[in-house]
Amino acid sequence: MMLGLVRHFKVEHPHPGRWLTAEQFDQWNEGYETAPIRRPEARGNEQQWDLCLCSDQARAVHTASYFAAKEFIYSGQLREVGITAFRPGKLKLGGLRLPVSCWLVFGRLAWAAGHPSQPESRAAVRQRAATVIDKLLAEAESALPEGRVLMVSHGVFMKMLDDELRRRGYKGQRMGYPHNGLLYKYEKQ
Repeated sequence: MMLGLVRHFKVEHPHPGRWLTAEQFDQWNEGYETAPIRRPEARGNEQQWDLCLCSDQARAVHTASYFAAKEFIYSGQLREVGITAFRPGKLKLGGLRLPVSCWLVFGRLAWAAGHPSQPESRAAVRQRAATVIDKLLAEAESALPEGRVLMVSHGVFMKMLDDELRRRGYKGQRMGYPHNGLLYKYEKQ
C-alpha cells in the first residue's frame, strides 16, 4: 500500500503589521482557522487515489478537492494541533505585545514541553496519530492491500503522522517541516 501525506494549501491570512497581545493573537489565530486557501494554478497531483482521508477543517477540505480520489472521508482526528498564546501560570502578561511569529514559537514550545496553556498535550497528539494509523492500516490493508491512500492534514500533525509511519517501517521523503501542497509518499519496506 502506498500512502501520501499533503499539508493543506497556503492560507490567505497575513500576519498583522503590528505586535499583538495574547488575546489579540488568539483572535488572529481564530481568523486563520476560517481564512480561505490560496488556490493553486493547476489541479492537484493527477495520480488517482483509492481513498482520501482528510481533516474536517475547511482549509484541508478545500485542498482535498484538488485531488482525484474514489472516496473521501473527513475526520476530526486529522485536525491540526491547537495553539493558543502561551500564558505562564500565575505570571500576568498584562499588555505584553509580541509579533505573531513569537506567539507561535512560544505556543509550540509550551506544547512540546507539556504546558497546560495549550489545548492538547503532546502525548495526546502522539496517541491520536497512532490511532489514525492503526485504523487506516486495519481497514485499508485488507480492503486496499495494493491501494493508494492520501491523507490531507496540517503541519504539526503531519510531523506526528510521519514519525508514526516511520516507526512502523514506512519509508519516504524526509520532511523537515511540511510544505503547503507538497505530496510526501510512503511505502512499507
